[in-house]
Amino acid sequence: MDLKLDFDKRDFARTLQGWAIPITGAEEIAQRIRLRLCIRRGSFPLDPELGSRLYALPRGDEAAMNAAAREMIEEALAPMAGVRLAEVQCRYDPEADRALVDCRFVWSGQDITMKTEV
Repeated sequence: MDLKLDFDKRDFARTLQGWAIPITGAEEIAQRIRLRLCIRRGSFPLDPELGSRLYALPRGDEAAMNAAAREMIEEALAPMAGVRLAEVQCRYDPEADRALVDCRFVWSGQDITMKTEV
């Protein structure tokens, strides 16, 4: 069991009464995946293997971006037993110099989808 995070506020999500919200199952796994993808690999001194290298995703050719993203995501999720990256699709916006990475993961027979912007 984990506590639900509010990624926008960078704090724990809370009920109207101020209590932290516990999460389990697919919601917990999805939160752990999101953390691993959003944290820059090597930026946490206590666990330098935590995080991903998605911040360094090459821009341009969609096929090359997809292949690089797959490798970076699988590397970040390697410690998470039972989680498998099923699909990844990248789109690049050259005007904003942003890449949108759409992912689909499988955990215990359940699909978990996620979008990450880098």
